Amino acid sequence: MIKFTFITLMMILGMSSVSFGKSYLCITERGLFILPDENWLMDKKKGLDKNKILVKTEGNNRKMISVKFFGKDRYLCKVGEKLFEKGFGVISGVGESIKGGNFLTCRQPHTILEGGFTKVEFILNLKKRKFHFYNLLEFRMGQTYSGKCEEI
Repeated sequence: MIKFTFITLMMILGMSSVSFGKSYLCITERGLFILPDENWLMDKKKGLDKNKILVKTEGNNRKMISVKFFGKDRYLCKVGEKLFEKGFGVISGVGESIKGGNFLTCRQPHTILEGGFTKVEFILNLKKRKFHFYNLLEFRMGQTYSGKCEEI
């Protein structure tokens, strides 16, 4: 009876990650502030190791659902939704997710009348468990991070 209960429990837990998706906690190892005239390299001495990013996927990593800094309420990228910010209103287009080989992305576009650009892009290498994150802060200014991820 104990073996049957254990096997049943393991099957339920195994199926839930396939059906409902997975979560990853990504720890930043390198970063760069991108400025019009110069770039500032960030390292752990400047608090870079405090940047932990929570990634949620759907359907056994079929697509990415959301990306946000761990412990924060504000999403960096959310598939299928526009992002809002108090005082500014809508700050992005509809989030998109693409899977190609071992790579899974979450992209939050910014659309304007004259065209658009990528506001946020998060790329997760599922095989190597590494990530690259880009965020355009303001015109011609941005930041980029990279590091390792662990499934939680």
